Amino acid sequence: MTAFNGYPFSVLLAVLLHGLILGSLFIMQRADSESVELVRPQAVKALLVAENPQTRNEQIQQQRTLEQQRQQEQARQQEQARQQEQARQEEARRQEEARREEQRQAQLRREQQEREQQQREQQERDRQERERQEQQRLEQQRLEQQRLEEQRRLEQQRQQQAAQESAARELAETEAEQVMAYTGIIHDLVQQNWSRPPSARNNMTAVLRIRLVPTGEIVDVEIVRSSGDAAFDRSAENAVRAVRRFEQLQGMPPRMFERNFRSLLLTFRPEDLLN
Repeated sequence: MTAFNGYPFSVLLAVLLHGLILGSLFIMQRADSESVELVRPQAVKALLVAENPQTRNEQIQQQRTLEQQRQQEQARQQEQARQQEQARQEEARRQEEARREEQRQAQLRREQQEREQQQREQQERDRQERERQEQQRLEQQRLEQQRLEEQRRLEQQRQQQAAQESAARELAETEAEQVMAYTGIIHDLVQQNWSRPPSARNNMTAVLRIRLVPTGEIVDVEIVRSSGDAAFDRSAENAVRAVRRFEQLQGMPPRMFERNFRSLLLTFRPEDLLN
């Protein structure tokens, strides 16, 4: 019975009987093939043979054993699947933690890089600020030095100007004194050679322009204002020409001569000879 793999014996028996009946019908059909009359096949009844209780129990036991094995296999597969799922979830959790840890480390590195970058930028700003302050200090120092130099230059210039003005005043005073001295010499020499005419009167005035050369020689005499009396005017002109040359002027500085004695006016009045 074990060779039929658990099929009921009655079923096998029924199948065998149906096969016999079909074979009989096939033989009868071959024998009566020339007869037109059809023969109705007789009904075949399959009888259910009562099963052996022991065999039935063995089959049930085998079925239970197979069911238990199937359930155990299913439980084992489920347990294996559960363990695999748990391992997969654990691997996924581990990978997720690793990924988060990697992200956290990357975030830490980025933050560290940002802090370092900020520190570098701050150091650069501090350096630039120090340079700016140093440049500003140097610029202020340069401006202060320039101001002091300008102040010293102005002071020197003021002192030089004051010295020049003092020297000029002294020179002018000296020159004025010399001019007065030379003028006095000219007046004295002309006056010594002047002879007042009888027609001279106190209110008469004659002005003569004389031109000299650096040697003191008289090169021209000109009456620029007449006294109204020809004799008076002529006496004044003769007095100048009689001198002919003022030798005392030869040592005169050229600038003084050009400024004061190249051309000068002499005023003649009867009571005095004034310049």
